[in-house]
Amino acid sequence: MFLITVFFYKEPPREFAGETLGKKFRDIGVALSDLKFTTFLVLLGVFFWLPFWAFFNLCALYVDSNVDTARLYQNLQAVCGTWFANLFAQQDKAGVTRILGETISHTGYIIMLLQLGVSRIFERFRAMPSFMFGLVVAAVGLGIIGLARVGPPALVFLGIFLFAVGEMITSPRIQEYITWIAPKEKAGLYMGSNFLAVMIGGFTSGFLYTSLYGWFDQAGHPERVWYVLGAHVLVAVAVFGGFVKIAGEFREQTS
Repeated sequence: MFLITVFFYKEPPREFAGETLGKKFRDIGVALSDLKFTTFLVLLGVFFWLPFWAFFNLCALYVDSNVDTARLYQNLQAVCGTWFANLFAQQDKAGVTRILGETISHTGYIIMLLQLGVSRIFERFRAMPSFMFGLVVAAVGLGIIGLARVGPPALVFLGIFLFAVGEMITSPRIQEYITWIAPKEKAGLYMGSNFLAVMIGGFTSGFLYTSLYGWFDQAGHPERVWYVLGAHVLVAVAVFGGFVKIAGEFREQTS
């Protein structure tokens, strides 16, 4: 990305407004004075970004600690071959080859392969219904990750895949939604305000779900944290559906 930027990117001509940082903060205040918009951001933080970040906080730890990673390696080896499986594994002190949780417990590689296709499909539909459908897909994925401990370990691959599909549907559409509901000259300002929702989710997930996972783990049922996460995301569908019904959908600004 650095090399592409250096050799191929050309800064487009534009006029600098000369606005001060203080004015930018005042503009943020104006945006957040819209109670409907601010409520929407808080709901996004609590019901979308919180479980989103909890997935990344917990998944690698859960796979390493609570899933049969030796059997997971055998499953991957049987399907994709030894060379490929070894890219995601290493031997433990006893000489047993195990999948490393940190190598599979993310959605990046799935998004790189499928994001364009998923976006092309869902750009045909309205943003909020697409967003809520993606939440359902993600919730199912979270529940399946929990089943990987009590059922076949390879279910973790399916769970992560479905969560990734849910992420690919929800994240671009909701960020696009926030951009086009803003006045055109303030699209960047509203997009920046979206990071307040990201902050709410990132800050609260670190102690809320990490603590809950520890509690379930001590009780001998660490998989239950994923069922709670899945239920959290399903509640989000009802919450955003209720928000749209009560407050109405945002309308795209044309100027």
